Amino acid sequence: MNSASVLPSLLFCAGLALAGCAVNPQVQEREQRAAQVNMELGLHYMRNNQLEQAKGNLERALGQNPGSAQVHAAYALLQERLREPRLADRHFRRALELDPGNALIKNNYGTFLCRHDRLEEADKAFRSAAEDPLYRTPEVAWTNAGICILKKPDEQQAERYFRRALETNPRHVPALYEMMRLSFDGGRYLQTRAYLQRLTEQVPHTPETLWICYLAETELGNRDASGVCALRLKNDFPDSEQTTRLLETESRGRR
Repeated sequence: MNSASVLPSLLFCAGLALAGCAVNPQVQEREQRAAQVNMELGLHYMRNNQLEQAKGNLERALGQNPGSAQVHAAYALLQERLREPRLADRHFRRALELDPGNALIKNNYGTFLCRHDRLEEADKAFRSAAEDPLYRTPEVAWTNAGICILKKPDEQQAERYFRRALETNPRHVPALYEMMRLSFDGGRYLQTRAYLQRLTEQVPHTPETLWICYLAETELGNRDASGVCALRLKNDFPDSEQTTRLLETESRGRR
């Protein structure tokens, strides 16, 4: 049965609500399944930046199942993309009213709050998500908490969060990257080397990691290692900004 054929019975029940008319459970189940399909389609369109199509599907999903925390959370993500932060906040809050223990929604809400510089609220949301024993990827929330608190900035607390992420998952790439960067910025070059090695065991080198490798090994006095990183940077990423900086550095050194 499609939504058009369901509509008359729903309107009839709405008119007799005081008399105790109840929605047919089979109808409700169909509407919930339809809402799930529309939500998934809406998220698909969002991933492909087709926001108008996403809006249509997610609004249908809301109409079909207004009691779904997942649908409200998805609609909140869309409203943020549409630059409607008040609507996004309203639907995130509604989602958490419907499902207060949903760590994934808390993590997504924390990301929204952080982007809008509501840092204390974001930190609370991230910590609540990360500390949930049922959350399958707490390292994501810990890393997000660290990245967010760097906006204060509070590097010491950020580092504590990144370490918590790596205690949970020692191969978590975003946390390894942030620890590499913090170590380098703090002049801790041996730690930089260690985190860089762990990072590149998981993902290939980038212009940035090769540039940091070159600079850290130069500071450590390891000319062979710095030379290898410099050569790879020039050969693998000849058009990168980091290669330009490397060539300028080498040119000054020859003067």
